[in-house]
Amino acid sequence: NLLMTAALYRLDRENTTSPDPTRPGQVVLTGAQRTEGFEAGLSGRITERWEIAGGYAWQDAEITSTTSAAPAGREVALVPEHTFSLWNKYDLNDRFGVGLGVIHQTKMFTSISNAVTLPGFTRADAAAYVRLTDNLRAQVNIENLFDRRYISTADANNNITPGASRTVRVQVIARF
Repeated sequence: NLLMTAALYRLDRENTTSPDPTRPGQVVLTGAQRTEGFEAGLSGRITERWEIAGGYAWQDAEITSTTSAAPAGREVALVPEHTFSLWNKYDLNDRFGVGLGVIHQTKMFTSISNAVTLPGFTRADAAAYVRLTDNLRAQVNIENLFDRRYISTADANNNITPGASRTVRVQVIARF
């Protein structure tokens, strides 16, 4: 009922490219990159009514050969060192259930210049659902439950994208 996975890896890439940190819309060669990391995941049932899915990753990604745009030793853009997620789903009874989850990632650079840093963030999400029939379920999902401000990503040093504010989705799911 419970599955745990783990991976240790090293990825070497050559002739890599990246958005130019000073000229939006342009791409520059960044030479070679090395990413080393560890990932672990856990999913399944803790009890008959409680399911979880979670994961942790550690990554170290750096440029390993110098080009005119990217000196060796700089960190690869948009790669947080640590990420963590955990989702819990609990069936209150045969018809009703709730879910609660958390996502966390540490700071990361916006570009190969390593001049601008996006701060790390933690976001909580929630859900509630009801089985209407054997084949029909209604569900409400709330992302960013506490309406925290955070930055989700960037395209170079000046095109920074904020994360979504509290978002509520209502859906009906049919199974055939």
